[in-house]
Amino acid sequence: MTELFGQVNKLDPNKGLVTLRMSDDDLRTLQKYHTTNQQQVLSVIASDDNEPTPKQRRFAFALLNNIWLSQVGGAWLETVESTRRHFYGMYEYYHGLDFGEFSLSAVKGNKSDTNEFINMLLDYAVFHNISLSVKPLNELEPQEIAHWEYQCLMNKCCVICGKRPSDLHHLDTIGQGVDRRKTNHLKHRAVQLCRIHHQDAHSLGIETFSQKHHLTGIKIDERIAEVHRLNTR
Repeated sequence: MTELFGQVNKLDPNKGLVTLRMSDDDLRTLQKYHTTNQQQVLSVIASDDNEPTPKQRRFAFALLNNIWLSQVGGAWLETVESTRRHFYGMYEYYHGLDFGEFSLSAVKGNKSDTNEFINMLLDYAVFHNISLSVKPLNELEPQEIAHWEYQCLMNKCCVICGKRPSDLHHLDTIGQGVDRRKTNHLKHRAVQLCRIHHQDAHSLGIETFSQKHHLTGIKIDERIAEVHRLNTR
């Protein structure tokens, strides 16, 4: 069984017809099954505002697959399923949940737990320099972007693509001709960018670049300053 996602675009109760808007990848998958000339049966689960969204679930499973492909970890990386069970167990342990209580399913899961689970997976991926198949800024809920921005600054990986090497990039103008080595960097906003996205930021300009990637920046604190050896006096 393959799990696909779609958004209801049109509903006609009189004709019993439902039109779904689906991603290109899911449409190709569905088309592949359809070409076998076998009648396709789809199971539809309607979600409400409290349940994990298809986008959240897809992102979480993509991250789990990225971690499994990296093979960075222990014996629990044997299969994608064993990897999933391991991180489910970790989340339950650190949040005081009973075994089997956490779920990404539309029936048992909820949005807030899913967001925290995704953050846990991203933290693991950043710490172990695991390549990501999707860009977090395109997938994260708006309120979760700041966590990702902070982790990228702390672990020196690009906030856009997750790649290394990367550099701290100021979003606040410090001043032309000012020696940054002698400037107090605390509370200036910054993001972490690889060389390619750093050049893109300079080409587009800070405001346009930030809007394009939904960035707000993180105010530099003592921990970030220490990691990047920035002046704080």
